[in-house]
Amino acid sequence: MALPTYQPDGKTIVGAVITVAAVYVYFLIFAQFGFLQAVQAALGEGAGVLRPVMAVMGLAGVAGSVLAARIFTVAHGGRWLATGLVICAAAAVGSMTAQSPAAFYGVALLTGLGTGLTTVTLAGMLCRAIGGGRLGLVVGTGTGLAYAFCNLPVVFAARTTTQAELALLAVALGLAGGRTLGPRVTVESPADGDYDRNGTAAWVLVFCALVALDSAAFYIIQHTPALKEKLWEGSGQLVLNAGVHLGAALLAGWALDRRGLGPTVFVGAAALLAAGGLISGLSPVSAAGLLYIIGVSAYSVALVYYPARSGRPGLAALVYAVAGWGGSALGIGLAEGRHELPSGWLIAAGLVIGLGLWAGMSNRRRAT
Repeated sequence: MALPTYQPDGKTIVGAVITVAAVYVYFLIFAQFGFLQAVQAALGEGAGVLRPVMAVMGLAGVAGSVLAARIFTVAHGGRWLATGLVICAAAAVGSMTAQSPAAFYGVALLTGLGTGLTTVTLAGMLCRAIGGGRLGLVVGTGTGLAYAFCNLPVVFAARTTTQAELALLAVALGLAGGRTLGPRVTVESPADGDYDRNGTAAWVLVFCALVALDSAAFYIIQHTPALKEKLWEGSGQLVLNAGVHLGAALLAGWALDRRGLGPTVFVGAAALLAAGGLISGLSPVSAAGLLYIIGVSAYSVALVYYPARSGRPGLAALVYAVAGWGGSALGIGLAEGRHELPSGWLIAAGLVIGLGLWAGMSNRRRAT
């Protein structure tokens, strides 16, 4: 079935872009980075709490995703989106006062629950609000703006309390943008093979491998001083990273609308795998950061676009629970204590991604 051809007005498009950007900013600047930095600053890196805190956040994220899929209704999507964002705000406020392990466990619970509820609900609302014709570009613009903002030097190097305050600002913008996303069009999953049982399995496999590879690479870069200095330090480098993030995400959004999911994800995966090879020391690392950014931007846009295109919160919950939370935990767990990506990991990731893309392409051909 073809995607809806409804053309949204400018206010709705801007609201959708702001909401996507706000949710991504919260995840990047707080859930993925600032909150964990706050735990380490308050309790110390050797306290043995960080991994359990991350586990609580991940499990709560899965629970929030499943809950969102079960309670979502078209009529009340906006209400649940606002509820998720308010929970996210409570977590950010809590992180600024937490000092004990118990308090940080509570913040982790709220962070995961709010993020899971918000992301799945938003995926169920987007296509109903803006139609399918510009879905990729809207998601790409919002994702690119979020990554660019979080890589600005003043944001990237901000204190943990400042990052929590920025997360609160993102929540406020998300609440404002979400008010414009009322249902305007009926959405059904396209009958192109990407959304039947086999297609879903293939894409969950691909996204899980991509998230795991991304998480492992990011962990290694952040914990290897030579790599971090080369790729993520200095105002000039951070500004360049921000610009590449924005440009790559915009291009990925355009490609999703015009070329489809498979080619876009293939390019992103190729860039991410190439970056992994450079980080592993197979070649100089000068290009690794830019390739990594291109790959992350491309697949991140696709990670929102794929379930949003279907309008099915249940699919979003599956993708984000397995590929998002599960893939992230897998990647960090494998990378812990390492300072390079073993070539065997890259080969395995490439094989899994290639197998998933091939299976998805074959399934689309059978469907047509």
